[in-house]
Amino acid sequence: MGTSLIRSCTVAHSKYQAHNEVHLVKSMVVRSGHSLSGALTTEPTRKVAPVSQAITSTQNTAPAAGFRADLQGLRALAVLLVMCYHIWFSRVSGGVDIFLMLSAFFLTGSLTRKLGSGQKVSVLGNWLHRFSRLLPQAALIIVATAVTAWLVLPATGWLALINEAFSSLFFKQNWALAETNVDYYAFNTSASSPLQHFWSLSVQGQIFILWPVLLVVCAFIWRRFLSRFRFELIAFIMFAAVFAGSLSYSIYLTAADQRLAYFHTGTRMWEFALGSMLALALPLLSRLPAWLRRIGGWSGLLVIVSCGALLDVEGQFPGYLALVPTLGAALLIMAPEPRSWKNPSGILSLAPLTRLGGLSYGMYLWHWPLLVFYLQLAGVDQASPLAGTVLIFGSIGLSWLSTRWVEKPLLRLERPHGLPILAMVRRPQLVAQAFVITLVALVAVAPIAVWDSNVQQRKVQAASQSPEENPGAQATADWDPSPAALTLPLRTDLDTEWQTPGDHCAGKYTPQDPAIMFCNQGGDPNAAPDLVLLGDSHIQHWSDAAAATIEASGGSWVMIYHPGCRYGSSTMPWDAEECAAFQEAAQDYVTKLAPSMVLTVATQTVGAPDEFGNSAASQETMVDGYADAIDPFVEAGSQVIAMRDTPRFESSIPDCVGRHRSDDTACDAPVADKLAAVNPVDTFLASHDYGSSVRPFEMTSLLCPEGIRKAVIGNVLVYLDDSHLSKTFVNSAATRFASAFSAATGWPREKMTTR
Repeated sequence: MGTSLIRSCTVAHSKYQAHNEVHLVKSMVVRSGHSLSGALTTEPTRKVAPVSQAITSTQNTAPAAGFRADLQGLRALAVLLVMCYHIWFSRVSGGVDIFLMLSAFFLTGSLTRKLGSGQKVSVLGNWLHRFSRLLPQAALIIVATAVTAWLVLPATGWLALINEAFSSLFFKQNWALAETNVDYYAFNTSASSPLQHFWSLSVQGQIFILWPVLLVVCAFIWRRFLSRFRFELIAFIMFAAVFAGSLSYSIYLTAADQRLAYFHTGTRMWEFALGSMLALALPLLSRLPAWLRRIGGWSGLLVIVSCGALLDVEGQFPGYLALVPTLGAALLIMAPEPRSWKNPSGILSLAPLTRLGGLSYGMYLWHWPLLVFYLQLAGVDQASPLAGTVLIFGSIGLSWLSTRWVEKPLLRLERPHGLPILAMVRRPQLVAQAFVITLVALVAVAPIAVWDSNVQQRKVQAASQSPEENPGAQATADWDPSPAALTLPLRTDLDTEWQTPGDHCAGKYTPQDPAIMFCNQGGDPNAAPDLVLLGDSHIQHWSDAAAATIEASGGSWVMIYHPGCRYGSSTMPWDAEECAAFQEAAQDYVTKLAPSMVLTVATQTVGAPDEFGNSAASQETMVDGYADAIDPFVEAGSQVIAMRDTPRFESSIPDCVGRHRSDDTACDAPVADKLAAVNPVDTFLASHDYGSSVRPFEMTSLLCPEGIRKAVIGNVLVYLDDSHLSKTFVNSAATRFASAFSAATGWPREKMTTR
């Protein structure tokens, strides 16, 4: 999901006064009697008139526009929609896209006025001006969020949050989220990260660096080669090209990989370009009949309010559907400005909305971490009407405080008289702005760096800790750990706990079907495989122990797996088409390999009762299509090992252990709550005549000694989440796995009586 930065709109809004629009009228609107198309093509070469002359010469072509109170109200409306949809509907509203467009609308209007009149624009000065206004509140909220997360969130998300804090502070959060969001095995907390909403601030920061450069280069080309045309026309053509290219790419990438497209700067540039084009063309558009623009304005307001409810914003943005809210906002901006109930500006200019518009930047920045922390602490998925209302008013209050006591005092510092020592500096304004940015960055970085240092120190301590302090499954009855010993793996290291032993498949083991995306192999690469591990992540999380068992006796193995796709199942919750393609390709691949053994997970467990009140234990069943799925392997002479699924928990075990630091057993629970009284594999085999071709295999006693699902065994976390085993624990259990595997299959090879 996404949100956006609003403050960027406010930065330029105060400068977008009457002389801005009057100059644009002077520059783009042809004199009376000229056609609309002619206004955007050419004009005779002439010297640009001073602004004072422009005011006089254009009085009859377009009215001067003062401070747009309705746009202040539009920002307030957009942020309220964002907040309401996030808090109560778990959806995004399209308000993000409006903010992006508005920010470019104001930025382009300000810069174009200067460049078109022949004034010099300092790119560095523009950067300092923008970021000295964006950073104060942003840095405050990043630090406040990091400190609160350290106090109330489990350690499993600390390292990710530290990285996100730095990414947010340095305007690259969108790329950080894009990278983790497309990786299934990234230990991803972005869905509930309290800093997720900074992705849009990052996109805008990148655009605020790029846009002045584009406009300055455009002005240089105009003066050097195209001075017979109006500058606004050249700029319009440039932004039209950006719009077309970015929108085309956005449509393509949204269809190909929507999760990446959502955070990608390139797929969002067209929204900024649309705002820039609107700023350049507004004087012409203002000549349209007032009644037509009034109808357009009301239509735009209706579109903005209803967009999030009617469109699949989160699933299909930022492709062509994002044109809906942005064009709706464009219609509102084009609407007549007189404050009358006939015009939408009459509503948007109401004092409560305009005042909220002045706080909208802080409201946006505060609301998301408040929501995430509330949901975490309350243990709910969605806020109630009362709680949501409190969150909204809390965001407004915090925004007022941070604006009043942080942003405004720092903005006063950037003025030359704010720091008397700057009177001796040649360009005091730039130096003052650089000082504010540096000060804010240092204040923000310091606490996050300290937190990161503490996390790294724990990593060093864990690496130097004696193996005797973390025996895991090898712990004996008389084992007595040191009270100071750390439980491993560290909750900040869980992203390294996925198991991928061996090497990527090569040579004759290389799958030819692209539906098989994950394939590993080990042992003798030239020998026929003794074992194929086939399935999903629940077969993968035993792979280190299985690989060690086979290689210890000189055997070879192959593992092919697909996340979220249990082999033989037709009811997996993930992409059914992709899963079916994998199963078909995997069946053909394994049948041709004809290994001695095929290890699969044959049952399906769940972590909680269903909506009908059926217990988790009663829901453990055989994989629905298991018999048909393994028949080709049996016919090829392979022995199929039908493994019982891993018992699950209802929530993350590392998080639970983090909340009960002094008592690991607080997270333990009876296994009878999650597994059926009789192993479904035994029932299945009793009703099928497989003989020794299909063998049952179960490791429940290892994970659940004395019938208790354990969170920690031998000072080692058993699970890395609610259902996947940690690599550290499985490696500690390699000997016990090998013994159980041998008993079930007759391995090593010379002891096997059948294949």
